Amino acid sequence: MKNKKLQISLFEFLQSGRFGPFTPRRDCSPEQITKIFGQPDSIEVYGPVGPGGPYRPGDERCFPIILAYGDIEFHFDAPSLLYTLFSDRFFSGHPRGGPLKLTDTALLRHNRPIDEFLILAKSRGLGIRSTVPTDPPLAVTLTTAEGITLHFEYEDASIPGSQPTLRAFSWAHDFRPR
Repeated sequence: MKNKKLQISLFEFLQSGRFGPFTPRRDCSPEQITKIFGQPDSIEVYGPVGPGGPYRPGDERCFPIILAYGDIEFHFDAPSLLYTLFSDRFFSGHPRGGPLKLTDTALLRHNRPIDEFLILAKSRGLGIRSTVPTDPPLAVTLTTAEGITLHFEYEDASIPGSQPTLRAFSWAHDFRPR
């Protein structure tokens, strides 16, 4: 019997901040993620146990770590501290989810020009909180109403009429005091 993949709508993620059955939050462990999404394609260990070392649940020396589900990464900086849900890899133009089935991927196509993204976002009712130049004139960060960040970069900002294009998207823990 073929295992059915858990479906994750990336448009819903942009619109509501929910990544399928999970709402990203700071107080979360890798074990909670694997309970929700199943075994990741890989677990990358970067802590003092040594890059590429074995992951031992709860062992502080393993952290930071990354749980990768295809192109989607969950970055943890401690056993119960999720730092970011992130993707900056897009094969065939769209992110892939490994054991997860990513749906509604159209807006998150690699190298989509920002003006095209904004037109499509408006037509689909996606709220945009801010669009901010970063590393001027090299990049633009766009944040949805629900706090999902999209990173757009110029290939060559010196070319007249050129636009930044989509390179990454993420949810990140907000460290600012409320």
